[in-house]
Amino acid sequence: MGKEQWARADGNARITQVAGDHITYAAGAGPAPRALLGLPDAPPALVGRDGSAKELVGLLAEGGPRVVVVAGLAGVGKSALAVSTAHRAVELGWFGDRVFFLSLRGYAPDGGVSGPQAVQEMLRHLGVRDTDLPESQEGRLALYRAKLAAFAQAGQRVLIVADDASAVGQVRDLVPAAEVHRLLVTSRHRLVAPGFAGRVLPLDELAEEPAAELLADAVLRAWPDDPRPVREPEALAGIARRCGRLPLALAVAGAVLAGDPGLSAGELAERLAETRSRLEALTFDEGGVPVGVRAAFDLSYARLPADQARIFRLLTVNPGPDCRTEYAGLLTGEGEDVRPKLAALVRASLLTEQPVGSGRWRMHDLLRLYALERGEECAEADGREEATDSFLASLVFDTEVAQEVLGVNSPGSSGPGLPSVAQALDWLDTERPLLVAAVGSAADSGRVDTAVELADLLAPYLQLYGHAQEHLLMARHVLAAVRTTGSPGDIAVATCDLGSALWQADDGEATERLTEALALFREASDRDGEGRALTLLGTSYATAGRLEEARQAHQRALEIHREQGFLHAEAVVLLALGSDLQRLGRLDEAIAMHRQSLALMRELGDRHREVIVLDALGEALWAAGRGEECLVVWEEALVIVRDLGYRTRMAWILNRIGLSLLSAGSSHEVRARFEEALSLFTAGGDRDGEGVVMINLGVLHQREGRWTQALEAHERACALLDTVEDQAAAVRALAGTLGGLGRFAEAAEGFERAAAGFAAAGDAKREAKCRQEAADMREAARRPRRWWHRFTR
Repeated sequence: MGKEQWARADGNARITQVAGDHITYAAGAGPAPRALLGLPDAPPALVGRDGSAKELVGLLAEGGPRVVVVAGLAGVGKSALAVSTAHRAVELGWFGDRVFFLSLRGYAPDGGVSGPQAVQEMLRHLGVRDTDLPESQEGRLALYRAKLAAFAQAGQRVLIVADDASAVGQVRDLVPAAEVHRLLVTSRHRLVAPGFAGRVLPLDELAEEPAAELLADAVLRAWPDDPRPVREPEALAGIARRCGRLPLALAVAGAVLAGDPGLSAGELAERLAETRSRLEALTFDEGGVPVGVRAAFDLSYARLPADQARIFRLLTVNPGPDCRTEYAGLLTGEGEDVRPKLAALVRASLLTEQPVGSGRWRMHDLLRLYALERGEECAEADGREEATDSFLASLVFDTEVAQEVLGVNSPGSSGPGLPSVAQALDWLDTERPLLVAAVGSAADSGRVDTAVELADLLAPYLQLYGHAQEHLLMARHVLAAVRTTGSPGDIAVATCDLGSALWQADDGEATERLTEALALFREASDRDGEGRALTLLGTSYATAGRLEEARQAHQRALEIHREQGFLHAEAVVLLALGSDLQRLGRLDEAIAMHRQSLALMRELGDRHREVIVLDALGEALWAAGRGEECLVVWEEALVIVRDLGYRTRMAWILNRIGLSLLSAGSSHEVRARFEEALSLFTAGGDRDGEGVVMINLGVLHQREGRWTQALEAHERACALLDTVEDQAAAVRALAGTLGGLGRFAEAAEGFERAAAGFAAAGDAKREAKCRQEAADMREAARRPRRWWHRFTR
């Protein structure tokens, strides 16, 4: 047992026992008042943070960790969440009046509040006068811990909110020893360090709807009757997107709108659409002091070590939405050593790895604009131009390897050191947004040859795998660049490529651009180009229903390609010509053309287009009533697309096989084909494909007497399909199911709606059939009896 100690204090002097020693303070005027409930006001609205607030409240409850760090990008709303949650804890009666708030100003230019200063400030909050403070830091820390221990012994919990810490050193000494107390820290850094056991709660930007709601709330608090939130909801949503759904940016945008009641939300959205001036537009002059996103980012950037700041700047050379670790190492020259520095930027909330462990790094949109500004300022010192050239060269090389392995224009390559077909396709699918953006970036920076080379490598993949909008975006960039620096021949090629992309995207401008390209090729006496333009122009005519013009254009293209000895182009135009003949009802000739095309594709080893030809041949055989032959052809195509991982076309072929089997009455195999197709369409987010398969599954349910399931399938198809013709087909199928259920009046109405849809689509044959079916349903309603119908698309 330790030695017994005694002490006596005179007057108003106090004695505090710390670690077995007695410290006696001189007499004063009595104990200082305690700063009870020293919290700032809770924010008027904590929008979109229900999940985070619930989680944080749970962490402050008994049994939670002693230290919680709310971490996130500047302006993401960390302080608002912490203060609001602290108020909620008070409402729950967890801490009584023992809630204290410290503003640590960790990112201030002067370095903010130090750890010892924070302890001293807490002692003041706890009622210790400056004149009563121990002289040494150790003594003050011991007194602070004794105060918290006394609360714990009395069964009283304490909550300390330490706002805006930048380093563990600012808060380490504040950590309470007693398990019952809580230290809630906000920081732009994910504060982790040896011996500091804090639970990190990362906070991201808001979701879309809460972001727009927060913006509207900022306007309505100033002007409760402001009509703009109701009148311009889409413009407010656009502002929220351009603010990156960052609460600080939303607050600034809201202040701009509130400060100028005559400014429409649409005007502000347009102002923010210009990326180069967006940060400037998100600045609000508050009494001569600029308040905004850039100022907040400045404080975080200023604390970065030089090597991390350089990486932060150079990452913006990558124009894609995220950057893989290997490319970050290439850009910065750090190689395999780059990950620890990327992780440091994550801890500073200037970067995120999404998902964690994926090696893919993302920067917030507004932060990226800020980093780009800083990068351009330091371009020479950073070697930015050299990094850009190396990065683009690497993308070109990697894309060329993937294209060769995939075999989009020739037999695929394989061998040691090369990726598999699945790996090449996965790389292209994953990096597609980056690659398309890189074409635009190269074009915009004057690297036209690189843009053209990368676009040429990418185009076949984008075409074959159904990425029409990205192909179109890329083609527009290339043509704009080539028009300023290219030869007439280069402009002709780029114009033709744009026409092809427009046709793939169902854009009516395709015919005009392809006609222009044809004229340019003829002016340049480029016979190969003329043949290609004719092939594409004919296909565009066919899409517009100008079938005879399409056939003539394709026939001229065939003659040119045979004259030039270009077998691949000949095979492509034979396929197009076969499709023209099929639409014209000349099925035997169409089948012959497709078979010629198929033979050439096999000779050339082009498996991707072999699948397309097999698919078209199967359709022609189906139209000719040769069901068994078409099934064999589609099964051949299915084997190839499985090898290629060509998921979208695989789904359509499975659907066609299902229809073929359905006509033959093979229910078990039909269901398996349709369900596999449905899963592929659903996984790929293809609503049209999903809707078409639901129509066919509903028909299968009808055949097997499952009318309730048929109704569900056809109702789902109606919700998924949105083009006039597809919607009409879905409504017709639904009407048939309603008839089968004996709901004749509803069925008649449905058939009339379907007839109107087919009329709008110009399909007189199906319109007439639906009119007759509607009449049959009205007759059935007058003379009830059981009606069973089979409806196929």
